[in-house]
Amino acid sequence: MTRTGRLGMAMVLALAACSGLSALQARALPRYSARYEQNCSLCHVNPTGAGMRSSYASKELVPKEFAWSPATPAMLAEIDPLIGKHIGIGTDFRLIYLAADPDAGLAAQQGFFQMQGDVYLSFQLDPRFTLYYDRGLSNTYEVFGMAHVLPWSGYLKAGRFVPSYGWRFDDHTMYVRSELGFFPPTNSDVGLEAGIAIKHLDLQLGLVNGNRGSTQDTDRRLATALNVLSRFRAGPMAVAVGLSGYSHPGLTEDLNTGGVYGYLAGWNVTWLGQVDLARREPAVGEAVTGLVTSNELSALVHQGLEIKATYDFVDPDRDHETGARSRWGGGVAVMPRSFLALEALVRTTHVEPGPAMPGKDFEDGVFQIHFLY
Repeated sequence: MTRTGRLGMAMVLALAACSGLSALQARALPRYSARYEQNCSLCHVNPTGAGMRSSYASKELVPKEFAWSPATPAMLAEIDPLIGKHIGIGTDFRLIYLAADPDAGLAAQQGFFQMQGDVYLSFQLDPRFTLYYDRGLSNTYEVFGMAHVLPWSGYLKAGRFVPSYGWRFDDHTMYVRSELGFFPPTNSDVGLEAGIAIKHLDLQLGLVNGNRGSTQDTDRRLATALNVLSRFRAGPMAVAVGLSGYSHPGLTEDLNTGGVYGYLAGWNVTWLGQVDLARREPAVGEAVTGLVTSNELSALVHQGLEIKATYDFVDPDRDHETGARSRWGGGVAVMPRSFLALEALVRTTHVEPGPAMPGKDFEDGVFQIHFLY
């Protein structure tokens, strides 16, 4: 690992220690899970999170407990995510404005960007069977059938979905999402998934094509994804510790990733963290092992208002000095109404140049408008 890599790991540990010493807590995806000490099914139709919100979240949690101005009884009566007796609908619309150094080669282009425009449909075929559709912009979509037929509140899923791996941060530029292949539109895959929830333990196991973003398997070699998370209490602290693994033996390259993730929460602040190793073994040439981590520390100042800080680090080759990149961010998020959320985030990126990491340091700002239902 490079010197920057060792420094990055020290920063990760420092963030975790600060969070634990402060004994704090907060909210937002996936911070809702930490705040309520529940799995993703509390707020989402999809047990692994993201996408369409559950009827309980749409009609109770978001308008009553998340928004700055809690909904009145009259407003609550108007919220109805059902368009039929057994058909639900939802949507997410995100528009962002990017402001960055004009000469920064790694920064995104400045201007407005339509980040998300997803429409969700769920068909409740009977109390245990669901058809789920999530159609977004360009090629981003999930479509699967789900059967809650396993013991321990378990389910079976078949179709196209994002494999369950670590934290499914709503910001897909977090390095553990973008650097590990979970950046839309190539983040979903086709296959099967099974999951169970035994009290405070969640487990998902998936068998997919290993060709994310495509509708077919191109190498006849399937990939497996495993995600396990255990939640417990440590005095006043809510704690979760999880393990993730992904393995795809390809024709020209074997890809294996694995890591740990978790949260610390108490009172008004939550820390979410994840660190992974990614090993690529080409059929010809030397194997390369990289390290990537993402962290989010957020404080709930008032219902509907929070401040947050982020830290990301990636070293594509721990054994050689081929370059590295780290990013710090800080900002504020506010949800004035149950259907509207705003966020402003300022970030600074440091690049240690090398063969695998060209570019130079830069700063950027991300300003987001989010409509949801």
